[in-house]
Amino acid sequence: MSKKYSKFLPSTDDFNLEHFPFYWITQVHAQYVQKVDHVLKKYGVDNSRRRILVALASKPNASVSELSEMIVSKMSTTTKIVYRLKEEHLVETYSCPHDGRITRVVLTETGLEMTHKINDLTAAVLEQSLEGLTPLQIDRLIDGLKHIFHNLSH
Repeated sequence: MSKKYSKFLPSTDDFNLEHFPFYWITQVHAQYVQKVDHVLKKYGVDNSRRRILVALASKPNASVSELSEMIVSKMSTTTKIVYRLKEEHLVETYSCPHDGRITRVVLTETGLEMTHKINDLTAAVLEQSLEGLTPLQIDRLIDGLKHIFHNLSH
């Protein structure tokens, strides 16, 4: 173990949770989800549904498998959410013409409208969360998180 990282590792004697990066990542994520769920409640949408809708807006006709990767969710969980969204007339599904084993998902017009509403509502949460940070600080934060992600992907 490298000494330069010892301050951040829970296996050391002088460990302080406040110095553990993943503690803060999970805390920030939990707060964000809680705030997003609260603002979306009036539309009957939760964060799980929001993530699928937003992912579909950025990648129309994605497969359930692709959505699962995009939102970092198990395939079975993603499938359940997609079929809930289908019951709510926010998405439609169809079999891929080239490979019938692949189910593709597309936003309905109602789903697209809901996604726009969701993005408007959650923009306020995002702005609140970034208040006091400069665009350069935000870029550096994103770069650092991407770097950590890359390290963990190997």
